[in-house]
Amino acid sequence: MAEPQVRRKRQVLKKLKSKYRLLLINDRTFEERFSIRLSRLNVGLLFLGLFTLHGLFVSALIVFTPLKRYIPGYTDQGMKYNAYRGAIMADSLQAALDDRDLYIANLRRVLRGEAPADSATLFRPITQAPTPADLAPGVVDSALRERIRQEEAYTVSGEAKPGAGRDLAGIIFFPPIRGLVTSNFERKDGHFGIDIVTKKDEAVKATLDGTVVLASWTSDGGHVLQVQHRNDLVSVYKHNSVLLKKVGDKVKAGEAIAIVGDSGELTTGPHLHFELWLNGEPIDPQAYMVFK
Repeated sequence: MAEPQVRRKRQVLKKLKSKYRLLLINDRTFEERFSIRLSRLNVGLLFLGLFTLHGLFVSALIVFTPLKRYIPGYTDQGMKYNAYRGAIMADSLQAALDDRDLYIANLRRVLRGEAPADSATLFRPITQAPTPADLAPGVVDSALRERIRQEEAYTVSGEAKPGAGRDLAGIIFFPPIRGLVTSNFERKDGHFGIDIVTKKDEAVKATLDGTVVLASWTSDGGHVLQVQHRNDLVSVYKHNSVLLKKVGDKVKAGEAIAIVGDSGELTTGPHLHFELWLNGEPIDPQAYMVFK
């Protein structure tokens, strides 16, 4: 049984390797114009190579051109932005519906005589004014007040807590760019800044006066710029396409220091990753400035 199978395989392999000659001959003069030796194996490999090249060409055409937007399931930055705007609009509509329902409910209470007609507004819950009995401290509240009084009996008033000597409330920050914040500050997730989406090639501006202490390239952040400010405050700008300043340059608040880009591995489109660090600790930039 094994010998016929081996003989059959040899015959198939011999057919694949059998040479054939392809000739192009002038029909009138019978002059040979072109000649090439082929085999079934060579022809099969040729078609396989052409099919592979065709697949690579189609893949490159989809990945590197706008045609990918028409493929179902393939999202781009514009689609994410529109989805975010749709979510914000839906939330605003829900808030407007809640206000309307509250207004109607309060108006019904006024018409039934359950609430005074001279209410300040009908767009917030109407509550009855508290009585002196409601304001009287309870047993638990009195015990808490007594314990706090005893603990603070010998505390010097006005003593500053360690690490709280510098307050940023009086500092006026300049937003580095105007745009849509797509990722918020999340210390637990290791996201120590915010992502701001804006137009490509938009100028990135310094948030405060300071000195450039880092102007370099990193694999994850791309072109990164870091500025040292007073009060041990540091601002960081990542994913830039071009850096306009170098280490040691003095910058003013609102001065262009970079151009928004899409550099680095941790990015999905043109945006700015902006961080603020105070005394070596990250802080939320949205607590001190508005980016819209």
